[in-house]
Amino acid sequence: MLWLCLDFPALGREALGVDADTAVLGARGSHRWLITEVAGSVAGKALSAGISLATARTHAPELNTLPRKPEAEREQLEALAHTLYRYGSPVVAEVLEHPEPYAVPRWRVSVEVGASLSLFGGVESLREQLLLELLDWNCAARAGIAPSRLAAGLLAEAGESTPCLQIKELAGRLRPLPIRLLPWPAATLDALISIGLSRIGELLDAPTETLRQRFGAEVPRDLDRLLARRAEPYRAIEPPPVFAARFELHGEVDNIETLLFPLRRLCQRFAAYLSARAVTSMHCRLELRHDFGAPTIVPLQLLSPSREAARWFEILRERLYRQPPTQAVRELYLSAEDFLPITGSQAALFDEHRLSRERQAMLEKLIARYGEPCLWRPALAADHRPERAWQAGTLQGAGAALPASRSRRPLWLLPKAKLIAQPPVEGLPERIETGWWDGAPAHRDYHRVQLGERAAWVYHDLDDGRWHLQGLWE
Repeated sequence: MLWLCLDFPALGREALGVDADTAVLGARGSHRWLITEVAGSVAGKALSAGISLATARTHAPELNTLPRKPEAEREQLEALAHTLYRYGSPVVAEVLEHPEPYAVPRWRVSVEVGASLSLFGGVESLREQLLLELLDWNCAARAGIAPSRLAAGLLAEAGESTPCLQIKELAGRLRPLPIRLLPWPAATLDALISIGLSRIGELLDAPTETLRQRFGAEVPRDLDRLLARRAEPYRAIEPPPVFAARFELHGEVDNIETLLFPLRRLCQRFAAYLSARAVTSMHCRLELRHDFGAPTIVPLQLLSPSREAARWFEILRERLYRQPPTQAVRELYLSAEDFLPITGSQAALFDEHRLSRERQAMLEKLIARYGEPCLWRPALAADHRPERAWQAGTLQGAGAALPASRSRRPLWLLPKAKLIAQPPVEGLPERIETGWWDGAPAHRDYHRVQLGERAAWVYHDLDDGRWHLQGLWE
């Protein structure tokens, strides 16, 4: 097996949607400490993860703090895991931490990519494409590749970007790394360091039986898993049958601009979910929840299936601008239950339907901005008279197909036929005799003629003998 592991050192902060100068705090009993690094702009230098809040306050008295939200971290980690499904399987999302004060969580997503290398053009190309896709998530990530999941995580956290592809090379790559990178309890790591074992190489050289006697069976077992000598247990992430995601705001928000970041994040999660399940959708439901009263419901139906985050976001944004909530918003909740399989046109490498989808996306944006009653599309009507052969149809309607003889009729008709002198005509006319039953009879012979540099559609009124210009060809 070959695992690619992504380590997200700032996910505790990114899941909350706050800036890098805000401290996210872990708590246990009376202890409070930083679980992510804080940018140096706060105190002139960066504040490291794992230091106590009291120590951080001595360097930055005005430090902004927020409590950790494990549920938001889990949802963000699962959404990132869904994104990785297109690169391989299984996908594992895990938070490595121990219930002790000052423990710094490790947020990791791992994917087995051994069977996908040829599809993406090799390991370097696969990693590059994956990291480029993560740019849309605006999250800090470090990637490591190794035959074991634990080793890939250590290489990622250590900043070792060079892949380790062979099991026989694994021990040599890990030997110089500090044992502090191992996801073990602080007591175990302190005890190992106290007897002079500060590097993983020194730990690998120690007698296995001695380690077992002094530190229990877990240490030798984890070392075997690290070196891919023993299978690593894991629980793969599988997308649920329905989609539901929420984003809790840090306070009441009463303007649309502030809601756009969490809305974009929810749309990214939705697109990642659709990609992981290899499905698409035309419907979703956005709820804007308030402290009091019923939530504001924003249902959305597209004109065609999609799994593009940008498309969902654009339409929902236009809907919010057109119909802003009447109360301050406390939480956003996005859900979907109806899904469709991906058709050939949606998944084609060279998509001949791209222009059609772009046109539908533009119509959806116009509907969201102005409302569906304000838009219509031309639809054919069962009437031979050209001025009555079309009607205003709905955007959702399928519309009638164009007749096989559409090349004989111009699309550009004048609002009202214009009286002209008799032009030179050739060939047989198209005769229309109809309308006697509704009080607007038409007895006409139609011709295609050349008027200057333009091809024109004219008719001879058989009742009064006059000629009229009714349409033009491009």
